[in-house]
Amino acid sequence: MTILYNYMMQNENMFGDFKTYMTIKKHHTYEEMYPSKALEDFVSMYWKSENTSDEVYKLTICPDAYFKLIFQVVEGKIVSYFLTGLWTNEVEVVIQPKMITYGIKFKIIAPEYIFKRSIKSILNSVEQLPLDYFNANTFNLESFTTVVQSFENILLSHCPQKEEIRSNRLRLNQFLYVTHGDVQASEVANQIFWSQREINRYLNKYLGISLKKYLNIQKCYRAYLDIREGEFFPEKGFFDQAHFIREVKKHTGQTPRKLFKKQNDQYIQLKNIKKL
Repeated sequence: MTILYNYMMQNENMFGDFKTYMTIKKHHTYEEMYPSKALEDFVSMYWKSENTSDEVYKLTICPDAYFKLIFQVVEGKIVSYFLTGLWTNEVEVVIQPKMITYGIKFKIIAPEYIFKRSIKSILNSVEQLPLDYFNANTFNLESFTTVVQSFENILLSHCPQKEEIRSNRLRLNQFLYVTHGDVQASEVANQIFWSQREINRYLNKYLGISLKKYLNIQKCYRAYLDIREGEFFPEKGFFDQAHFIREVKKHTGQTPRKLFKKQNDQYIQLKNIKKL
């Protein structure tokens, strides 16, 4: 029998008030922590996933509209360190026994303002990183909290001042993470006073994806919440159920009903996703 236990706890530390979200399953644990206010326009969350068993753990990750920085630890040593681009379809992941995976989900303006580079070349792919990138080889790996503190210190040192961020970028970033894809591309342009053509140019330059495609990924990610609860008639974002099924299958390779049936198996992400 699989045991699932979810809880929220609040702590006080260098980040101020923050929440940790944890899921404990047989042979697997998952935790999330959220960034300091100074980084909330660039970082969605920090996460930790641990395979506590002596066996290989296989799972499938669905597109979620974020790119990620990830490193993996075995016996207290970093054995893998890489940057992922955005995923537009499902990806199979194999987690080795006793492996701990730490990651950061980044928002769309992070390539320009944190990484100072485009990541379009790794759309649906990964880029291996040297262990000294962002000083990861100096991190205190004692706990999830110490890892997050190390990341926060590094990212804050790369974070621009608010006045250095161009207002159209900031408006786009904030609007997209409020609407979660439940908006037409033309309406995004109207709401933030930036032409759709220029938005497409920006997203393609830094992420390798159009605004419409990005919104579709966001929309499907939001729909996972309904799928998780066994709801297959979405109220927002889709013209009808056929459109809903078609879009979800395009990004995950599965129909909503199949995703629901498999969420306790390889689609563990559906169980772990927090409410938006």
